[in-house]
Amino acid sequence: MRYKERKILDKVGERMSVRELGDLAFEIVSGTVVSRLECKKEKESKVSSVNVLTLKAINYGKIEAEYLQTIEIGKNASIGKFTKYGDLIIKMSKPYDSVYIEKEYTDLLVPSFCCLIRGIDKEIVDPYYLLGYLNSSFTKEYLTTSNGAAAASLLKIKDIKKLPVPLQEITEQRAIGNVFKICSERQVLLSKMMKHEMRIAENIVMDGVRSGFKND
Repeated sequence: MRYKERKILDKVGERMSVRELGDLAFEIVSGTVVSRLECKKEKESKVSSVNVLTLKAINYGKIEAEYLQTIEIGKNASIGKFTKYGDLIIKMSKPYDSVYIEKEYTDLLVPSFCCLIRGIDKEIVDPYYLLGYLNSSFTKEYLTTSNGAAAASLLKIKDIKKLPVPLQEITEQRAIGNVFKICSERQVLLSKMMKHEMRIAENIVMDGVRSGFKND
């Protein structure tokens, strides 16, 4: 840990307790290697179809359903590798974004490049407060510089477990978490609006291009 980070955490610790993430969860594990489960050949028997969480689907602390994938698998995946309500997921590759699993996004297969955090005690830490902390620039910089992630890029489970989490009173956590939740939802909405506007602009441009070719 760098001197600057240690000083920040020391000051935080003067006002509140600081616990390692690994002490706040029942389990912290990596996902599964999806390619090993997929049906590779036409003759390979299909077990089932599953929805897979992708890196692209995790944005602003929320899941964007349009980027989820459905694949056919030839082997059964471990039930523990599917999302459950209340789980937290961290991308193990930069920029290390995190998401909280709501009820509508359960039973998604978690890939190996994601970390699954399960069994958070909501009486000790508010999940949205923790989500906001995981998505903060401080946490991302900490994971990058302090746990050897700068060189390898891909995080290790042991490094994620050691992440220090400052804990305020639970009422304060809930208030902070609610602010993050509202801002996250607005950010996703704004992103969708911008994408929609860009599609409209592209259609207008292409209509003009087609019209120009016809006139020639």
